[in-house]
Amino acid sequence: MFLLLLAVFSATNSTVSVTARIDNSNQELKIKNYVTHGPINIECDENFTDYSFPGAGSPGDPYRIEDYNITVTSDYPIVFGGNTSKHFVIQNCFLKSDSYIGIYLGKYYNMADGTVNILNNVIITDNIGIEMNGGKNSLISGNTITGVDGGMAIYDSSGFSTISNNIISTVGETGIYLENSSNITVTRNTCVGNWVGISLNSMADAILTHNNCSENDLGIELTNTLNNITLTNNILIQNTDTGIAATTTDNSLITNNLFLENINYAIRLYSDSDNNIIHHNAFVNNNAGGTSQANDDGSNNVWYDDTVDEGNYWYNGTVATSPYSIDGLASSVDEFPLGSMPVIPEYSSSYLAILLLLSFLAIPTISFACRKKN
Repeated sequence: MFLLLLAVFSATNSTVSVTARIDNSNQELKIKNYVTHGPINIECDENFTDYSFPGAGSPGDPYRIEDYNITVTSDYPIVFGGNTSKHFVIQNCFLKSDSYIGIYLGKYYNMADGTVNILNNVIITDNIGIEMNGGKNSLISGNTITGVDGGMAIYDSSGFSTISNNIISTVGETGIYLENSSNITVTRNTCVGNWVGISLNSMADAILTHNNCSENDLGIELTNTLNNITLTNNILIQNTDTGIAATTTDNSLITNNLFLENINYAIRLYSDSDNNIIHHNAFVNNNAGGTSQANDDGSNNVWYDDTVDEGNYWYNGTVATSPYSIDGLASSVDEFPLGSMPVIPEYSSSYLAILLLLSFLAIPTISFACRKKN
């Protein structure tokens, strides 16, 4: 498994610490199974036949750029000018560059709709792992990316693309960055150890679900996001700043996410973030020492589900059972805090039950058991 969630229980301060890590130990071994290949430059449809890739370039039989080890210096491993209409897949490759983008799609023109699939590659670069301009109805899935300047950046891709099951660990920049796009689903990605885990800029009608955005500076960032963003079933653990920060974000839904031990606020809604709904999230030990685990400087944001009068779960030493005040200029209140952990698939049934049990009861027991064993 690439992702290891390690629960560390302290007998002295009764805290629960969860660490999200990436194990890349098998990547170098996989290189032995690849065919060494030079850099690939596709400027037009005719270039596909220059490289003798298998496939016919059709939706049912795309050209296959696969099983290559492309390790270059001062060059792109794979670059597309964007002036193509053929369908293709880049899959099962090892791509490494010291200074250039690993896979650059749409260098001069936006990629054609529905032609792009990028699957199960290992990308290491001092630049960005994947950059794509255009290319709506694309699938980017199963890639493991380490890039100093970012994991992937997608621009002007408006139309039902999916970014899923990628593992991204970058140094100093953003794991997944999306700009000026819509109708994109970002699901089951692991973005750990970045400056920002996932960032959306000028977006609409996007879904972020089942992502792990932990141990970054900022877990998820929404900037100039137009509206209708859904964030559900994500986990945001031990980010050194904020779990989710939203600026100019309207008419969006934040529900069934886990916020654990983020150093500052779990959620921060800045001014001009209006008419958002936040409910059935689990807030556990965020903004330790502060007056609230969340901040709201927007307007008309509702911190509960007004159809069933149920809000969020707030735990910071004790479980909130009366209306919970949110910091910020909006003077928002969760009128109906939950008395038990909400359902967060994959993390709520056994894992979170153990987490809470240890938080309430088991720390003295563990401490006693260790002393008895010694």
